[in-house]
Amino acid sequence: MSMATPFAVEDQQLGQRLDDVSNAVVRVHAQKNAGLFDHYAVSYVKLATLTIHRIESDPVTVSRLDEDILADHVFDLLLHVQIEGTAVITQGEKIFTLERDSIAIVPGGIPYSVNYPERGSKIILRIPHRVFHERVLGREVRDFGATLFSGGGLVPVIINLLKSLTQDERKELTEIEQFTLADSFLALVGAVVRSRSKCGVDESERNHSARLCRILSYLEENFSDHELTPTRIADANFVSVRHLHGLFKQCGTTVSKWIWDRRLKAGREDLLDPSMASLTICEIAYRRGFNDSAHFSRAFKDRFGISPGQLRTKSSKG
Repeated sequence: MSMATPFAVEDQQLGQRLDDVSNAVVRVHAQKNAGLFDHYAVSYVKLATLTIHRIESDPVTVSRLDEDILADHVFDLLLHVQIEGTAVITQGEKIFTLERDSIAIVPGGIPYSVNYPERGSKIILRIPHRVFHERVLGREVRDFGATLFSGGGLVPVIINLLKSLTQDERKELTEIEQFTLADSFLALVGAVVRSRSKCGVDESERNHSARLCRILSYLEENFSDHELTPTRIADANFVSVRHLHGLFKQCGTTVSKWIWDRRLKAGREDLLDPSMASLTICEIAYRRGFNDSAHFSRAFKDRFGISPGQLRTKSSKG
């Protein structure tokens, strides 16, 4: 496969447009010259803190250098999907070819280059560094390099959702729709990343996985219980509290954080449910396991970027 050569930017307006595609995450080397780079088009969809770009272009090499990182202090992660054509991604000692029906995740805090050797189209989902580590990897994990994900499972689901969002001509998404879709994408990406880390597990690890599924099923039925504690969960599932915490740590989270997050999501669903419009925010907070409505409101805004009252007002206005 022939690789396109990195070019110096000659067309300032073109270079600026290309830089804008990733919000200063990358430096683009391209030359609009003699048909080598005559075609370029970009569209984007905003999903709360996430941004999806769909790009069509002639062959080009995109690079992010040490000086770019020092200058902009941006460490966002880029999820790449090729719709047409291929991409050769290099980061450190890793180099691989991204083809259709595959996903690559590349951290922007480490120098890299992406070579698109032929005319094609791609989708790039930009995920803020903090959001990626909290929602996808978990706070305990810090070392994540460029990674290729292919095959079945959730990979085609993510690709089809991204295609659908960037292909359809629709009105701008509301804040509620943005947060809902962003939440779904992060959950799907997290599942794909975690499944890769579990490839080749032995029998003991498979047993751990089955045990975790049983515990999650129990939590789904009881997360709104005010008396729910790690000890009670462990006893109900015939495991030690230490083992319980170990299972959740492998998933990049904690028992308490999982319960907290599930209660907040359930509270959001209730606030958006017209049949529960007669309930006060305090009542919704209590029915979902919170003893303090003020605490619920603060945690809700931290988690979703909007207060319960604001969400309910926006929802009632359609």
